[in-house]
Amino acid sequence: MQKKWLFRLIMSYIPIFFAVVFCLMLAFFMGFGELLRKQSLNAHQVYSEQVRHLVDSTLQNIDAMASRDLLLNPKVVDYFDRAGEQSPYTYYGVTEVLLGFTTTMPMVDSIYLYRESDGKVLMQHYASDLTSFGDRRFIEQGMRIDGPMIWSGARTLRLFEGDDRTSQVVSLVKKVPYYSGEKGLIVVNVRSSSLQALVREMYESGGGGTACLYDADGVPLAGPGSACANGAAAHSYSSTSAYTGWELRIGLPAQSAFSFVSTFSYIWFWLGLLAVAAGIAAMTYISHRHYRPLEQVLTRIRSFGEDRDDLASKGELKDEFAFIDHALVSLIEQTNHFEERQAESLLYRRSHLFKELTEGTRPMTKEELSRELAELDLEGTLDHMLAAVVELDDYAGFVSSFSQRDQSLFKFTVRSVIEEIAEEEDELVLTEWVTPKRLGVLYRMPGGSGERHMALKASRMSERARAWVERYLKFTVTFGIGSAVREPSEAAESFKQASAALERKISLGPNRVIAYDPQWRLLTEPSGADMLLQQLREAATLYRLGNPDWELLLNHAFETIASGVYTRGEVTGMIRLFKSQLNREMLELQANLQEAWSSVGARRLQAVPEEPEWATQTKDALFDVLKDADRELRKLRMDRQSYHLAAQVREYIAAHYANPELSLSHVSDAFEMNQKTLSRIFKEEFGEKFVDYLAKVRVEQAKRLLTETSEPIQSIAEKIGYLYPMSFIRVFKKVEGVTPGDYRKDAGAKPTE
Repeated sequence: MQKKWLFRLIMSYIPIFFAVVFCLMLAFFMGFGELLRKQSLNAHQVYSEQVRHLVDSTLQNIDAMASRDLLLNPKVVDYFDRAGEQSPYTYYGVTEVLLGFTTTMPMVDSIYLYRESDGKVLMQHYASDLTSFGDRRFIEQGMRIDGPMIWSGARTLRLFEGDDRTSQVVSLVKKVPYYSGEKGLIVVNVRSSSLQALVREMYESGGGGTACLYDADGVPLAGPGSACANGAAAHSYSSTSAYTGWELRIGLPAQSAFSFVSTFSYIWFWLGLLAVAAGIAAMTYISHRHYRPLEQVLTRIRSFGEDRDDLASKGELKDEFAFIDHALVSLIEQTNHFEERQAESLLYRRSHLFKELTEGTRPMTKEELSRELAELDLEGTLDHMLAAVVELDDYAGFVSSFSQRDQSLFKFTVRSVIEEIAEEEDELVLTEWVTPKRLGVLYRMPGGSGERHMALKASRMSERARAWVERYLKFTVTFGIGSAVREPSEAAESFKQASAALERKISLGPNRVIAYDPQWRLLTEPSGADMLLQQLREAATLYRLGNPDWELLLNHAFETIASGVYTRGEVTGMIRLFKSQLNREMLELQANLQEAWSSVGARRLQAVPEEPEWATQTKDALFDVLKDADRELRKLRMDRQSYHLAAQVREYIAAHYANPELSLSHVSDAFEMNQKTLSRIFKEEFGEKFVDYLAKVRVEQAKRLLTETSEPIQSIAEKIGYLYPMSFIRVFKKVEGVTPGDYRKDAGAKPTE
């Protein structure tokens, strides 16, 4: 590889250096003065434009602030809308607005509001009528302008009649309302001296000279007696503002004398040639000096890349810089690739460690865990560990409402909030998304506090995170909290407890923190679950029979589920059982009722969710389906004569159940019907035999007497229609599974002696 860059460097600088020096020697004395003058003029022109733009920006800012803080302020609007005397509180509120505006705008001299309806003028510290106001003529002129706002020229402001105190200002006039101005004016008076001082300060800091600001009529804002007013400031450039129509006039400073050398001499020519020769020699020497480090770099790169394929083709590169660029790009790519692999490895190792801890696949001591955490850049000692699981509520809605990018962003936000809150509490935390909708959390708590204290602290941090998500994000989360443990090997058990606590969300509802409670096992004994299942079966039977008590019984069952003692799997199983039982019951209906059920309720019942986020969702959907179908079935039943007859029989039984002679034969005689016909109609309409229904009614009355009174068994048997106590006991045990005496003992009542 030839040293192209070295020769190019030398051969490039020599002609450039010679040409520049030669041109400077020829043109220095002839054009230097004119060049400086033109450059100075151009610089002042550019700077004057910047100064004018600054003035316009300042005035536009005052205009915008006046529109926002005054014209659109509710207190100011209310002041203009209500004519006549107002409460001191109203005036105080408006003057507070005016004072606040002048505080934020140091250039503002004063502000006043003029209300056309009653001629009222209100300033920061006092109020006046238009007739006695010193600036009355300006207000009258302002009411006659056509535009919504205007900047006046330089003028003398006198606020009080006969007052010698005046000030030089320019005024911003804004109509109220903005275009019509029928309600009055807002006048903001800006000190002219402040604007002129701004111009002078900015211009003098930019290189000297004079700068004068004139309004549209040619009146200087500096005021009478100034150099601008006396015409002493000759100007060489002017710029007019399209916003206000004002003119900025610029005067250049007196030029310095550059004629210290007035004649062209051969001495300068020989000195120039000598300088050119010295420059060539110096550039050659310096170029060689500068090339040495580059040559050393090239040598090192060659020695490093002798055995590398990507650098073996260096001879094909055009010059040294291409060779170095190729080597650096290769090095950067390798470094970035290594860092990416390191980061991926670190994330994978953290995820793997979290999985080992929560699944219990790798038992380890505190010391081993501390070493693992140190290798993962997670320093800190630990005394307790506590697991939590965070679940996104209504995950199906979350997925349908947000794009994949937004979902990832929200998940990252939830994770970051939990970590930041833990950091604020001086706690260490490991987080990992274990499923698409569940975030696993491991709190690593140093210190010697008790396990209960740690659990309470974790619950408090979880509640803070839950409240933050509810307030600032468009969804909610539910936390499941496990118990605090001392050993890392017990973290898996804490994680299982947190997951078990989260399973209670289906009963308790979403958007809450649920701490694991060992007492849940005692509250979900098999007998309680069996009773709940029995209620669901009875509700399905009552629904088929058209008995309105189904709604009360089913609602009570869901209230029991909502007590929070049942897991997601248990609740899902109960819902499936009820739907299955109801479908079986409805198959026993008559053909026309089955057809109505199939068209009105069966398909909708199938669509009711069996695995909801929380039980209330299924309850609401289920009741909507059942109530609609019940109304249709009731209409069909009411249209049949047999249903009316069966209903009358049921009412007759309810009124005469205490009659020992009450039987199917007795009722048939009472309704003048054949026994078989009556039995068939009753069975078709209510799904059970006459004898079974009569026994159930009598047993229900007996249960009430057994629990509410202390009468003997024989007396109760006679009251409900049984002449022989043994018959009553036999029927009661068949229906309830226990004897009347045992039932009374379980209920807590005592028989009389």
